[in-house]
Amino acid sequence: MAGKRTSSEDHGNLLRVRVRPFTQRAAPGPGPALGPGPGLLFPGSSLFSFVRRVYRCCQDGASCRSVRGIQGRLRGDSDLEFLLTSDVLSLSVLRAELHLQLSNPEHLDVRPVLSYMAKRGLPTRYSLWSRGNTVELRVDLLFLLQSLQEAAGGAAGGGGARLVNMRRAVFPPTTSGALQDSAWGELGLILGCTRQGSGVSCGGVQLSHTPFMALYYR
Repeated sequence: MAGKRTSSEDHGNLLRVRVRPFTQRAAPGPGPALGPGPGLLFPGSSLFSFVRRVYRCCQDGASCRSVRGIQGRLRGDSDLEFLLTSDVLSLSVLRAELHLQLSNPEHLDVRPVLSYMAKRGLPTRYSLWSRGNTVELRVDLLFLLQSLQEAAGGAAGGGGARLVNMRRAVFPPTTSGALQDSAWGELGLILGCTRQGSGVSCGGVQLSHTPFMALYYR
């Protein structure tokens, strides 16, 4: 018998988030690059705006950490993919955040739930800002990055061979591309919506920009 569904699952939008190592075979094809190698993406307007905000804070004398932005790519309406190079996996990451910008014309209360965390009775850590019809959402993915680094041989190393081994560990051949919903690279992110405490459909809540990831490191 299936377990009782939560209001987020009943009314929410599901976004599949895939984070995997970059290899020539994993991401073929031409295109502008963010970092070395083909297949990596040039930062979009949302990521550029974030970088400008960080730069202004540093100029104003705020305490700044090293930040790395990684542009995601959408495949269809709900599949989001990030490719990580070996230099990213070698960073000593302090925070890892998934940044989403959402249109919210009905001004609903939006709450993200990582199904991996929910199934283990753990909270999804996030922060949220609303401005007019726009919601900016940041979801904590540090646990995922740490798991990927461990699979790649730790933050201190991680060459091409280790990336291949990590890819096999994250996506064994028997999965046939199915959603793994585990700490090994693929997660289900449910965007649940409420109005005055009651669950409602999130049909009007849509991505307004392709999401990106921000990594804060030593």
